[in-house]
Amino acid sequence: MGELTVQPREEVRIDELLWDIKEAVYQVHPESKIELDLNKLPEDEAAVTVKANKNLLKLALTNIVSNACKYSDFKPVSVRLESSNNILSIAVVDQGIGIPQNDIQHIFEPFFRASNTSNFKGYGIGLPLSLNIIRLHRGSIGIKSQEGMGTEIKVILPIN
Repeated sequence: MGELTVQPREEVRIDELLWDIKEAVYQVHPESKIELDLNKLPEDEAAVTVKANKNLLKLALTNIVSNACKYSDFKPVSVRLESSNNILSIAVVDQGIGIPQNDIQHIFEPFFRASNTSNFKGYGIGLPLSLNIIRLHRGSIGIKSQEGMGTEIKVILPIN
C-alpha cells in the first residue's frame, strides 16, 4: 500500500495533448509564442501514447509551458517531443531570465521562488505540482538553466 493511484487513466496521445496545451496557454497569455517540434517522432502512434490521467498530465505540462512563456517575456518557446525505447521526452526550452545556480536545487520545493523573479507574479506552486503529477505517472523532470540565457525543462515519461 501507500502507492498513490490516480483514476481514471486513459490512452493519451502526447502529440495531441501538446496542441491542446499550446491552445490553453494562448488563451491565458495570447502574446505567447510556442513552437511545437514533432519532427523526431516515429510513425507508430503507440510510440507517443501513454496511459495517463489526461487532465492531470495536461495541468502539469501546461504549468511548465506557461512558466516558460511568462519568464521569457514571451520570446519564442520551443516544445520538442521525442520517443525512443519506450520513453517519451518532452523538452521545453525558453530564452528567458534563467534560474540562478543556487536556486536550481530548490525550484521544486513548494512556495520557493527564484531570487530573480520579483518582477513576475506567482506563488511557487506550479513546478512542485507538475513534478508530483509527473511522478504519479512514473516519470521524472530534469532541468538545465543559465541565468540570463534561458531554461530547458525535460519531462520523461515511460510509455507502457
